[in-house]
Amino acid sequence: MTPADGSFLLPGSATVAEVRLSLVLPGGRSLLGLTSTEDLPRAGHAHWSGGQAAWQAEVWAQDAGFAGLALVEAALCERATLRGADGQAARIETPRRIEIAPEALAEFVREAGLMPREVLAFLLRALLADPALPPAEARAHRAFAAGFLQAAALPDGFIEILATPETDGLFAQGWAMSLGTGRSRIAKLDGDLSFCEAEIAAFARNDILPPGQGIALYCRDWRGQDHEAVQALIFDTEGEFRRLELVRGSVQHLSGSVASAHVARMLPRLSGPETSRRALRRICRPRYPGSDTLSATTLPIAAAFEAIYQAPDGGLLAMGWLLDPLSRVERVILKSDANLYAPLQDRWHAMPRPDLHEGFARDPRFANLLDPRDTMHGFVAYAPASRAKVEGAEVYLELVLDDNSCLFRPIAITPLAGRERLPALLAPISPEDPALGPLVERVLAPFLAGLPATQPRAIARRTATVPLGAEAPPRDIAAIMPFRTLAQLQPVFALLSGTPEAAALDLTLVSTSRAAQGLAERLDEAFRFYGLSGRLLLVPESESLLARMESGIAVSHGSHLLLWEPSALPSSSNWLARLLREAQWAQPPGLVSPRLVYEDGSICFGGGEEQGAGAGAQTICPQLGYPAAWLAQSRPSRTGFGAAEIALVGRAALEAAGGLTGRLFGDRMAHRDLADRLHATGSGTWCSGSVTFWALQEPSDRHDSFTTLMAKVDGALIAARARERLGP
Repeated sequence: MTPADGSFLLPGSATVAEVRLSLVLPGGRSLLGLTSTEDLPRAGHAHWSGGQAAWQAEVWAQDAGFAGLALVEAALCERATLRGADGQAARIETPRRIEIAPEALAEFVREAGLMPREVLAFLLRALLADPALPPAEARAHRAFAAGFLQAAALPDGFIEILATPETDGLFAQGWAMSLGTGRSRIAKLDGDLSFCEAEIAAFARNDILPPGQGIALYCRDWRGQDHEAVQALIFDTEGEFRRLELVRGSVQHLSGSVASAHVARMLPRLSGPETSRRALRRICRPRYPGSDTLSATTLPIAAAFEAIYQAPDGGLLAMGWLLDPLSRVERVILKSDANLYAPLQDRWHAMPRPDLHEGFARDPRFANLLDPRDTMHGFVAYAPASRAKVEGAEVYLELVLDDNSCLFRPIAITPLAGRERLPALLAPISPEDPALGPLVERVLAPFLAGLPATQPRAIARRTATVPLGAEAPPRDIAAIMPFRTLAQLQPVFALLSGTPEAAALDLTLVSTSRAAQGLAERLDEAFRFYGLSGRLLLVPESESLLARMESGIAVSHGSHLLLWEPSALPSSSNWLARLLREAQWAQPPGLVSPRLVYEDGSICFGGGEEQGAGAGAQTICPQLGYPAAWLAQSRPSRTGFGAAEIALVGRAALEAAGGLTGRLFGDRMAHRDLADRLHATGSGTWCSGSVTFWALQEPSDRHDSFTTLMAKVDGALIAARARERLGP
């Protein structure tokens, strides 16, 4: 039975908690300050004579037991029972105090020995994490948390100067007893509760006894706020809060150039980590005047960008050079009046530029300074960025010198919508660069990953179609076969002649006008002779293998697609029907590849899997090189990816995965990228257990420098995604 006070009967050994404080919050909730000799449930429901309500708590172990806070979704001011979701229960007594002000909570926290930082984290999580909270109630709860923060913070010093320099943000100067130098998290109590990172330096003060010292801090992210409304600056030291007071009427307010000049006068007196002093020096740097000061300098410094490109995801690729024989330049930064800040000096890859010696040989600024043995003046760099900070903004280069002076030059950024211009864009980069690995991994791959693939419909506008063979009824299986020479096709035609496959396949041959010159009539005759039906599709010379396949898919019909290179030849009859049965059996459905065997009888592909992690990850066929006799007849097996030479895939599954042309830039590892995208959309990749093809080892094409470079990029992207999947 339930007692008259509404609480549940509990065993004699149940936890009994003392409620030292009940704070009634706006919106009818209550915050309880609890102490107990035993642990308390973290979530559940509170029951009392007036009803019940959900609750959540945070409890910390103390020397004498436990102490914590509980938020009840009702104004609880009487004896009650707490029931946890796991069955744990506790009785709470009638609160000793009922309050509404946050100062009472700060008093309880000090008495109970709780860590203010952890209490504030609970308040923010419990009171403000719900996005559906009414705005008025959210403001009241935030004000309560800010009031607690101010009341819990112990006095530590005073702020005497508040300034808004030309760089915006907040500069504050005063003294403190325990605020250390370096980076610190500062709470802003200006009618709201928010936090920012501040860089802090110290200076000697004869009027302050140790451990007190003068302090100067700068919050770059404190922007667009009224300094007159600031009540105090609060910082966190080892979980405790300290408060720097602002005595109204005695604080000096500075702004603009006056503020920057004051910081410049203070710089020689400041000590602390270099990162903090650099942040303060940055306040005093010259501002971009809107004109080119780099070209007009008399210093032996010159720089230029051949191009700066921006990907659709915002990433920047900068290609240029810097001539600085005296090493005066400390930082090279891309900036804009829309808050772009992209430092390049720690991200770029140096490249040789011997032409600069001859170009600047007669410039008096560089007389007797250029060493012909040193040609590493060029660079290519990648910097993450936001398009909003570039589009429509004035973008400029800032060179920061060793004396903290600056040189500027306005620059233009070229947006890239796709991959069409990549061969010309990357022409200056040599695949023979001995440091190509780091260049690809740190610069090219991150930038190029943001470029979308060329859409098949854009390719289709530049194609021509020639019907081949006698007109035939529509067929449900479309075979797409790119080729370079008629000699590649002749074994395929011979093996299809008179077979069920010839009657079942709609065959699209894909080639270029140059390669297919004079072949249209001969192919038409061959199609009629061998009983084939389909077409010849002519595509631009520049299109990759995948783009040619995509074009063939676009002009074909059928619910199944056979992506087939002529270097793969069937080793037995009736292979298509068996492959279709396996595709229908496989769950989840998706892509099925035949097993591949080299001409010497060794296994080329019997299923693939990933081994290793990170940049050293390898994709292997476990049976690679073993005799074909190891390939026993069986059901299809689940595999990491299909064969690059031939695969049967459902058109719908391929479209759901985004098509053939995915996130990579070359053809060699495209089958792996396709497998990843198929898996992401719920499809499977399988290796046939009953169909085997011969894999002819044709002479490989001569790869140009761009193709070689893109293969390196693809390898870096594959390794990066493997690291993402495997985690740290």
